Formats: sequence, structure tokens, C-alpha cells
Amino acid sequence: MKLDDSPPILIPGKSTVLLIFMPSEQANYQQRAALLTLANGLQKHLGDLARVLKIDKATYPDVVQSFDVTYMPTFVLVRQGIELWRQVGMPDEAVLANLSKRLLTA
Repeated sequence: MKLDDSPPILIPGKSTVLLIFMPSEQANYQQRAALLTLANGLQKHLGDLARVLKIDKATYPDVVQSFDVTYMPTFVLVRQGIELWRQVGMPDEAVLANLSKRLLTA
């Protein structure tokens, strides 16, 4: 798939964004369903602190490559184009609490 075929990802310049790099639906349906539930819960929990974007490997291969993501899922927190945090694999409750704390103090 060429970059031109992918729908655009719009991120305001001063936003904090949590990117969740997800496997394609065909690759791992159960993990993808769990990630969608987690992403929706994270967006509710984080509210206006960060925007949660789900990045599908099949839809946005160039974005996946640009962040050098080789394992799914990978979570990347970005503010104003700077990577602040990265978690490879499913995070546990302690990791998510640390993420929330980092956003509140940053």
C-alpha cells in the first residue's frame, strides 16, 4: 500500500498523543479486540491530557516503519513531535498508572 492510499492522520502541533501500534485484524483478532477495548478505556481515563490514536499496521505501514516498530502492540507517547515514552507489549496496571502520572507532571 502506498502512503497516498492511507487515510490521513491529523495531529494538532501542540498535542500530546498516545499512539497504539496494532496488528492487523487478520493477524491477531483476539489481541486486536483487547487493544481496542484498552484504547477506548485509556482515552476515557486520559481525557484531555492526551489523544489516543490506534495505528493499524496494514493501514499505515509507513507510520509503523517511521517509528521503527517491529513488535505489536507498541505504545508510543509523543508531545510536539518528541517521543516521551515507549512500551513494547501489553502494559500492566503499574505501567498505565506511571503513564498517567507522567502526563500529569509533564
